[in-house]
Amino acid sequence: MIFQWIVVLIVISVDQLTKYLVSTRMVLWESVPVVKGVVNLFYVRNTGVGFSLLAFKNDFVEYLTLAIIGGIIIFSFLWKEKSLFFRLSVGLLIGGALSNNAISRPIFGYVVDFIQIGWWPVFNVADSCVVAGAIGLGIYFLRRSYGGKPQINRHQS
Repeated sequence: MIFQWIVVLIVISVDQLTKYLVSTRMVLWESVPVVKGVVNLFYVRNTGVGFSLLAFKNDFVEYLTLAIIGGIIIFSFLWKEKSLFFRLSVGLLIGGALSNNAISRPIFGYVVDFIQIGWWPVFNVADSCVVAGAIGLGIYFLRRSYGGKPQINRHQS
């Protein structure tokens, strides 16, 4: 479980550092090509949730988000799984969620987004970690449900 919390601290640190660097070295709405026509650094302030969804100020959404994060943290303590893959996935999810929803949004009233890939909405490191963590947990539970049980060969002679 310590590994999970190390991942959380790394995610929060990297996310907050990248947001600080973008907000102090770029002008709001500035776009800098990284891979021409594909990837840009594009500084925006997001008052919504992940990927600029629900971009209106709503206390209910903030409280609901914090309650969900709290539930995930409680789940992580109750679930006794020791695998590094599981703990990495949970750490990415919690770290990204805390960095955006318990640090950036309450302190600044917005989240700095800056990664733009093609037509996809602008996002940040924390958004990426939440998505990667959720996909990792999905894979973990699918493997546990379908691939983790020994198969019985009924055709043995």
